[in-house]
Amino acid sequence: MNLMILKRFKNEIIVFMAIIFASSAFYFKISSKKFVEEEKSQIVSSINEINQINQLKKLWKNKSTSKKINRLKSIVPKSKVKFFKKSNQKVMVTYQNLSAKELNLIIKYIMNKPFIIKKLKIAKKSKDNYTMELVCRW
Repeated sequence: MNLMILKRFKNEIIVFMAIIFASSAFYFKISSKKFVEEEKSQIVSSINEINQINQLKKLWKNKSTSKKINRLKSIVPKSKVKFFKKSNQKVMVTYQNLSAKELNLIIKYIMNKPFIIKKLKIAKKSKDNYTMELVCRW
């Protein structure tokens, strides 16, 4: 009896199976398209990040950066520069008897240049008298 019912509704079963197959193919197409778009956006963002890193590398490895570090000697009077040592990509500077204005001038200069601050120690000696130790890399 079951076989008779199947033969009777043979066309309807074929149409039903075709609809199921078509809907699963449509779902697969949509999901694979979404996956490809997500991967594409991830690759584009990775490429943008790599380009940004390359631009920062060019800025940080710039030859003129080492020349800009010499300005730390001349930004305040030479009598206030206690110690200045410039090695390969590192500078150590110690200032003494700085006023607040001079201290702000040095800090602003350092912050506007591509230096990596390793050590920054500021000590207040009196009301308007500061000492500063600075170790930077670039």
